[in-house]
Amino acid sequence: MDSRRQAIRSILSSMGPRRAESYIRAFDLQEDEAQYIVEREAMRMSVQQIATAHNVSQETVKRRRKSGLQKIADQLP
Repeated sequence: MDSRRQAIRSILSSMGPRRAESYIRAFDLQEDEAQYIVEREAMRMSVQQIATAHNVSQETVKRRRKSGLQKIADQLP
């Protein structure tokens, strides 16, 4: 994993759930990307739980999260 995305995940994990959600939603992300990142990083749900809740594959969750984290990394200085 890219070190910038790993750093973002670390920062999000150290925040409280509401603060992390507000932070994530402040970026220009697609709704599903933001939702999957919030559920994984802030709410500590597993990829399997997220995939089951949204009726998508685990691979879709992983791709959308990766894409969203990359967009956040690109927008940070």
